[in-house]
Amino acid sequence: MRSLGIWGVLVLLPVLSVGCGGGDSQALVSATGTVYYKDQPVSGATVTFRIDGAPLAMGITNSEGKFVMTTGGRPGAPIGNAKVGIAKTSVPEEDLTQMKPEDMQKMQIAQGDTPSEIKSEIPEKFASPDRSELVATLDADGSRNVFEFRLAD
Repeated sequence: MRSLGIWGVLVLLPVLSVGCGGGDSQALVSATGTVYYKDQPVSGATVTFRIDGAPLAMGITNSEGKFVMTTGGRPGAPIGNAKVGIAKTSVPEEDLTQMKPEDMQKMQIAQGDTPSEIKSEIPEKFASPDRSELVATLDADGSRNVFEFRLAD
């Protein structure tokens, strides 16, 4: 009877460990890059990677136009073919640093409801992953996930 209990644990352990990932249901890989507009680095832009069936990955460009993607507050982005959105508004940079990623996403979604003092500093066509025509293929090898986006009018 005792050996049956041990075998039961050994059989169930792999099954249980698959389901117990502490909420880590999506594998993330390193993803970084640079955004340029008219051959100049874009500071303070919000970069989004959207893969169907996966959580949204987001990053914000620094003064050199470089970004690092995060997903749900964790470093990295899901593996797969992502549609990319890049938005840059005239909101003062200190306001962006106070915003949570969810707030930035809501701001992008509500483009039609944005106050008149908020203006896009790059063509608005790039803001929506569905309309931008920008793509990024995220590989399991994170060292391959370095992207460069050169935007033009």
